[in-house]
Amino acid sequence: MNHGIIHQLFIAYLFASLAFAVQSASADEQPPRFEAADSQGVTATRSDRAVFLTIDATVTGPITLPRLAAPLASMSWQGSETDDGISLKPEQDHWVISWKNRPAQDATLVLLFGAEPILLGELKPTTATTDGSFYLPAHLARTAGEKVRYEPQPFKNTVGYWTGKGDSATWTFKLDKPGRYSVAILQGCGKGQGGSKAILSVMQAQRQVANHEQTFEVVETGHFQNFRWVHVGEIELGIVDNYELTVRPVQIAKAALMDIRAIHLIRLPDEKK
Repeated sequence: MNHGIIHQLFIAYLFASLAFAVQSASADEQPPRFEAADSQGVTATRSDRAVFLTIDATVTGPITLPRLAAPLASMSWQGSETDDGISLKPEQDHWVISWKNRPAQDATLVLLFGAEPILLGELKPTTATTDGSFYLPAHLARTAGEKVRYEPQPFKNTVGYWTGKGDSATWTFKLDKPGRYSVAILQGCGKGQGGSKAILSVMQAQRQVANHEQTFEVVETGHFQNFRWVHVGEIELGIVDNYELTVRPVQIAKAALMDIRAIHLIRLPDEKK
């Protein structure tokens, strides 16, 4: 199956999940408290695919929310049919939410997501799919450095703002069976911004030395959110363990390195003995 079909299937799954989220968001049961998202005048609760922010009438905005490891699908005032100019600005460790208009009384802002809205501290290593491959979406990345961050908006859903030489993004996954993998990156790069060099390294979580390193060149795609799959090589992992996969720049050709929406480690057939 090629990467285009895989991506279409993933999008279909995402929309099915969102349909469930809408149903959950309108359910009568009160979702559990989400104290980590509370702030002055804001009380938060969380369900399987949604975060509810009940905002006092005295709060005029903006408000902050800790960065979540989930792609954003929509934002709206509960009971409203319009977005009322609601916007989200992603920072490295938090998101800033603002609006042009809001209900006069206490109101609840509903944020729907394409995955469970968990905190970075709640992340667990990604496990393999049924064919032994690993799909590592942007929202599961931990970012570090000067500017790089996860951008959750539906038209982005990417690791972006990749302008610093020391910026990096890291995913964790759990290897249960040794094997060889073909590595592909779903990347975007603006017109005239291609040609940067980056390095992809994979190491056991408790080690300081990489098990594998692969240098590759960023491909121009015409726009940073015009994503295409790019094959960057093959790796072999022989020890069952938790691993960290990190991408960092070697040389940034122009303004920014690239945007990454996902990385796919496709398990290759075992070599015949």
